[in-house]
Amino acid sequence: MKAHAEIYQKEDNRKRQAAKILEALIANSIEQDVFDELEQREDKYTVKVIPDGMTAQVSRQDGPMMLYQLVCMVCVDTLATVSTILELLSVAGLVQAMTDADSDIKIFNRKVNSLIISLRARQEAIPSLIAPLFKAYQSCEDKAFAHYFKRKQEQYEDRSLTEPLEHAALIRMAGERYKIIVDKKEWKMKSEDELKFIALKATVEQQNKQLTQKPMQKARQPQQKERQGPNNIGEWAWKSVAPKEGEPKEKKFRNKQYIYCPHHGDTKWVLKVNRQGVIHATNCRARLKGDTTTSLTAATEDESDSHSSDAGTPSKRDIRIAQALTSVLEEELSGITEDENLLTPGQR
Repeated sequence: MKAHAEIYQKEDNRKRQAAKILEALIANSIEQDVFDELEQREDKYTVKVIPDGMTAQVSRQDGPMMLYQLVCMVCVDTLATVSTILELLSVAGLVQAMTDADSDIKIFNRKVNSLIISLRARQEAIPSLIAPLFKAYQSCEDKAFAHYFKRKQEQYEDRSLTEPLEHAALIRMAGERYKIIVDKKEWKMKSEDELKFIALKATVEQQNKQLTQKPMQKARQPQQKERQGPNNIGEWAWKSVAPKEGEPKEKKFRNKQYIYCPHHGDTKWVLKVNRQGVIHATNCRARLKGDTTTSLTAATEDESDSHSSDAGTPSKRDIRIAQALTSVLEEELSGITEDENLLTPGQR
């Protein structure tokens, strides 16, 4: 840029006039504090030339060089900026750029050219972009386009191309190939196998959707076990009703003799003599269970009586404990239901 400025700055021509106009536009369009900061870089946009017809060297400010310094000042140009640009021009960077462009070759090429211009503006050398560009073009979603550049890369590596290939020519080639495929309306056209796969995938998704929309069959509820024990309903409802005052406490039903027993909770009437021939009046398990608790409590309270009794005579405590243990033993041995309700129709 400086060498080019030295050429037209020593001549009185339109280029020098345009540079002078640009210099004036910059000076009149920025704030004073920005202009003061820009003046600190004056040596970077000033060239020393010997104008035509003169022998003495003069210093002249160049408009394009001033604009470049203004851009560098505003953008805070650093070495990190150059490193970032070089990274974007690497294989991984260009493949990612192709993905970001959604395989639009025009957008991709515009991005690459912009990065190249950025490096040139910073007076940095342009790295070799042939291999990264080939990789990026082959990552395109259009199979025909990607296959075309795969063959071009093979020709390039075999040195069978008629002309040397530079990155500018490769970018231009990609743009032309993209236009040809788009004009044929074949861009990103699916192959027959891909179409079959897409159709199969859609069918599977539809079937899965229908299956999920069907109401789930209710799981069969496990049958509840029939209630064990007396079922005092229907014709047996009378068993839950206690006799009123003055009414008999013994009755006959279905050739069975029943008596009233207040110790059985809901079932007020029980068999007078059960199937084992045990008389209920003297062997009521419900009554014996209550008596056991009472006897044990009373035995504890009367412990002092056992100490005062004779050694050869059982104390009240011993007698009550023996009675309680006897009642518990009889209750455990008598495990057969007294109630006729538990019998099956064939057993009645």
